[in-house]
Amino acid sequence: MKRMVAVLCLLAAAACKEEVKPDAKAPELKNQELQVLSQSLTEFKLRFGGHLECAEACSATRAKFELVVDGKVVSSGEQPVSLSLQANTGADWAMEQTSQYVASADELKAMDSRGGALNSALRGKLFVTQGSRTYEVDFARARDVRVPRLPHVKFQELEAGRFDEGEAGVTFHIGVYNPNPFEIRVTQLKYVVTIAGKPVTDTTAGKAERVSPASTGVFDLETHVDASTHGEAEVKKLIKSKVLPYVITGEMTAELFSETFEFKGDVKLNASK
Repeated sequence: MKRMVAVLCLLAAAACKEEVKPDAKAPELKNQELQVLSQSLTEFKLRFGGHLECAEACSATRAKFELVVDGKVVSSGEQPVSLSLQANTGADWAMEQTSQYVASADELKAMDSRGGALNSALRGKLFVTQGSRTYEVDFARARDVRVPRLPHVKFQELEAGRFDEGEAGVTFHIGVYNPNPFEIRVTQLKYVVTIAGKPVTDTTAGKAERVSPASTGVFDLETHVDASTHGEAEVKKLIKSKVLPYVITGEMTAELFSETFEFKGDVKLNASK
């Protein structure tokens, strides 16, 4: 009996000495960041990125997310992920989401009046299978997105010259100022040029032209004054006076937005070209 007890004690001691293998370190999503990929007058696109690291071979299969703007969930969902890693390795993972600021011209004007920025965040869970377990790896990042500001039309300058006693040419340079930190697209610039009381040009310029961030896009409105616009006798008298009173009226349109404009003044002619 004593021998049996001794054997049992030895077996128990040996079992106590066996090392218990600890669980592998859970997957981690490091270097999380949120970037603004693009903006327009109506929407913006965000890109979330991070670096997934696994202690054992693992695979990420899907992600659940919420897009939050100014404290409100504006969209949510789930998207597939196809990412496989060997043990003790890492890989980058990213997802993109688009949010609309406004859906109408009135909302766009209200956003312009508000100014400032929208606090935007992308958060959720990345589902990663490592070994026999599936981990829910949290991710979340936030950043401010500048609200859109309305573009405006402004008069830049003009160039003019007499070709002869019965003809003159005028080029008006009209600017579209973009106050935003992103590029905007001008749908079109419709205008009518009236000189000495008679319309001489009625056309459209700048179709689908783009204006760079925080800059002014300049559009050249070219027109002529000659016998076909004012009659032979009147145009000679007008050009001889060296002063051509003008009025430019029109409308600039962009995404969900339009602005009418009117510029008045005098074209002062110098020597013949």
